[in-house]
Amino acid sequence: MEIKGAETDLAAWKAMLKPPFDPFVEEVADERGNYLALRSSAFDGLPGAAEVHQAAKRLFSTLNVTMSKNADADPVTHGAVVESVPDGSPRKHHFVEVEPIAMRMRVGLVTVTVTDADGKVIEPKPAPSRAQEWMRAAALAQDIGAALRYLEGKPGWVELYKAYEAVRRMPNGGISNSEISRFTQTANTEDRHHPNDKRRPHSRPMELWEARALITQWVSAAIEDVLAKNPLPPAVGP
Repeated sequence: MEIKGAETDLAAWKAMLKPPFDPFVEEVADERGNYLALRSSAFDGLPGAAEVHQAAKRLFSTLNVTMSKNADADPVTHGAVVESVPDGSPRKHHFVEVEPIAMRMRVGLVTVTVTDADGKVIEPKPAPSRAQEWMRAAALAQDIGAALRYLEGKPGWVELYKAYEAVRRMPNGGISNSEISRFTQTANTEDRHHPNDKRRPHSRPMELWEARALITQWVSAAIEDVLAKNPLPPAVGP
């Protein structure tokens, strides 16, 4: 699937989503030049370009949140479906959809280089990035994927509460019961419901930015739990 977005965000996707781990970004060349495309097991077995296009909507929604939390990247959009053609240039299948892209100034990715005593660079063993690990957790537990999609963009109380409902039975990273009650009580007297005798405002209502941080912490802890219970097999080779 072709990836479209700001250069800094495309660079982040290329840096964080490397093969052979799923999903990964590769550079594709055709008669018009080079561009980036996303390969994913989510597209395996789909019968045609239209089905790949539909699957990409869900995948890019989850990936945009994952990249935002792990690489401070702004959302990108999916472009054409890229079909590999034997002995020929890749073929693009275009689907017209208007999706706005928000842009801002920010710090780029930080890279760390390790050297030995002689100053030679020590190449790390191949390993999935945090973004790829988050996507693996989303594939292992569908509630993780749902929660991540609810966090897309600037979620309000309705979306945050839906994300909470998705992960409420998963580890939350030590969030206290009082803070959970503060969140749910505030959410239930904001956009979700009008205050009444059963739903009274909290004495110290939670700010929206606090709620976003709380649910992000909860989802992150749930992801770590899923990954810990489903470790990757040891890498083979030197």
